[in-house]
Amino acid sequence: MRILRGALRFLTSTSVGVAVMAVVAVWSLLGAMIPQGGEPGAYIAAYGGMSGRIILALGLNDVFHSDYFAGLLIFLSIMVFACSLKRLPRKMRLAHSREFIFDENRIPRMPNQDELVLDHDEEESRLHVVDICRRRFYSVSHRAGEAPDEGEARHAVFAAKMGLSRYGSFILHLSFIFLLAGGISGTRLGLRYFEEVRVGEDFTLRAGGDQVAVSVEDFIVEFDDRERVSDYVCEVSFRHERDGLTWYRIRPNHPLRYVGNEVFLLSFDEDPYVPEGFVMSVYDSAGGIILPHFFAGMGVGDYVEELGATVKAAHGVVPSLTLIFDDGRVETHIIERDPSAAGVGDGPYRFVLSYAVPSLAVLLEVVREPGQGLIIGGLALLTLGSFVSLYLSHRRIWFILVPLPGEKTRVVFGGRANRNREGFTKEFESIKDTLDELS
Repeated sequence: MRILRGALRFLTSTSVGVAVMAVVAVWSLLGAMIPQGGEPGAYIAAYGGMSGRIILALGLNDVFHSDYFAGLLIFLSIMVFACSLKRLPRKMRLAHSREFIFDENRIPRMPNQDELVLDHDEEESRLHVVDICRRRFYSVSHRAGEAPDEGEARHAVFAAKMGLSRYGSFILHLSFIFLLAGGISGTRLGLRYFEEVRVGEDFTLRAGGDQVAVSVEDFIVEFDDRERVSDYVCEVSFRHERDGLTWYRIRPNHPLRYVGNEVFLLSFDEDPYVPEGFVMSVYDSAGGIILPHFFAGMGVGDYVEELGATVKAAHGVVPSLTLIFDDGRVETHIIERDPSAAGVGDGPYRFVLSYAVPSLAVLLEVVREPGQGLIIGGLALLTLGSFVSLYLSHRRIWFILVPLPGEKTRVVFGGRANRNREGFTKEFESIKDTLDELS
C-alpha cells in the first residue's frame, strides 16, 4: 500500500505533470520545425554533418511516429486518468450527498440566506417549500430532527439540482484521454498511401489480414441539364475469396469504406504514353479507303465486318494490330503514322493512324484510421464537458422549518452554487418572493 500511495502521489504530482507536458511541447515543436519523413542523407545535407547525425540519432526526422513520443503521450494519459480518479470520490460525494441542517447558526455563513414567517403550520409549510422547489426542477428531500443545542423539534429540507456540473472537469479529463489515445493509435497503427491506377488495371488493398484485388473498371464524368460537369464517378470492383466480386462507386465527397479502410477519389488525368486504343483509317493495297474511321482497343478483340476479322491493338515502340480471320489465319500489321504510306506495300491492307486515344488514370488515397472512433468520442466528451463546466452550476438550498405558536412556521433558509452565482442569486430571490406570498 505504501508503494501504491507513492506511485499515486508521483502520478498526480503537479511538478511531474508540468515536466512531462514541457517535454511533449518541446518535442512537438521540434517535429513541427524539422521536416518529417525525409531520407537520412537529406538531413545531413540540409543541417550539416554533426546536426544531421544528431537529428537522426534522436529520431527527430520522424518524431510523431517514434516510440518515445508515444510513450510520453501514454504516460501523460495515465497521469490525467490518475488525477481524475483521485478527485472523483469527492465529486461524487458532493454531487449526490443529502446533507440536512438543523442548526440555524450555519445558515448565515452561506452566500445566500434569508428568513420568513409563514402563516401555516409546519407540515403545510414543508409541503409548500417542497412544491416550490420541485417546480424549479430541484430534487428535494426532507427529514425531521432536533436543534443540536435546544433540542427543539423541527424539519429540515434539502433541495439540489444540476449535480452533473461537479463532473465537468472529470469529463474534460476523459475527453483529453480519448483524444490522446486516438492520436496515438492513429500514428502507430494508422496508414495513408496513394494509388495511381489506370482504368482497367488493378491494385491491392490491405483489408484486415487479407489482400483484396481492386480493379478500376470505369471512370465517368457526369453532366447536368446545362451540360456542366456535375460529378465524377469511379467504378471499382473487389475480388475477394470469401465475398466474391462486388462493385462500388467512389465520388469525390463520398469515399469507399471497406473493412476499416477509406478510399478517396482525389483526381484523374489522361495518360498519353499508355493509350487506350487507336483511331485509324483502313486502306486497301491500291490506296482505296475501306474504313475512314475505325477504333481498335488495346488488347480488346473487336470484330470488323469489312475485314472479316477480329482486331486487337498492341502498344509498343511501334503500335501494331493483330487480325484474326474467320478461317483461323492470324496477321500482324504495323500502324503507319504517315498518310502517304496508305498505298505502299504488298499486303492487302494499310492502317494509317489518325490519333491515339489516351487512357485515363485516377489518383486514389487509401486511409486507415483505427483511432477515429476514439477521436470522435473524445470530441463528443469535450463538447459535453465544456457545456457542463460552463453552463451548469450545482445549486443547493437548505431549509430549516421551526414551528411557532398560532400555527405559524419560521423558515430559515440559505444556499450556494459552485458557479454562476449571479444566476443562482436571482433564482434564490425568486424562491424567497414565492414564499413571501405565503407569509
